[in-house]
Amino acid sequence: MDEQIDLGLIAACQQGDPAAFRQVFEHYQDRVYRLCRHMAGNPQDAEDLAQDSFVQAFGSIQSFKGESAFGTWLFRIAAKCCLSALRKRRAAFVPLDEETPLPSGSSPEDQLMRKELGKRVEAAIAALPENQRLLFVLGTQLEMPYHQIGQIAGCSEDAVKMRLHRARQQVRHALRPYLES
Repeated sequence: MDEQIDLGLIAACQQGDPAAFRQVFEHYQDRVYRLCRHMAGNPQDAEDLAQDSFVQAFGSIQSFKGESAFGTWLFRIAAKCCLSALRKRRAAFVPLDEETPLPSGSSPEDQLMRKELGKRVEAAIAALPENQRLLFVLGTQLEMPYHQIGQIAGCSEDAVKMRLHRARQQVRHALRPYLES
């Protein structure tokens, strides 16, 4: 998922080079926003959280020592921002359907069913406990490898596998009545 960004670029950021900041931002902005979007549940909060994540990361970039991939370090900051905001706000969930494009050429019934399924999937994800939701989003939506998720979440790879398995089971269980009908 995360192609290693040039460490020279990170060093330039640590020296205060604005062009390097922009390159790093452009490289990661979409994925950080997607994480924040799935965690926050609405675009406005996600934009704020993504911006906060980059502000915190660039404000503390001197502390990046290269012991992990830069993307892992950045996503850990973004995850902490999201979890902190969720704990503070206990924000109500807003489904992602307003941003999800539906395939063209399908019947109105198919489109309606896909939209409804999308709402139910997002509601099932939103119902997960915050830490499980983080692992679920990193693993299924951003398709990160287990070892990187573990570094971001601060747990072992085995713990990630177990918690992600439980989260998937909970989502499947929540969707079962809809899928069986």
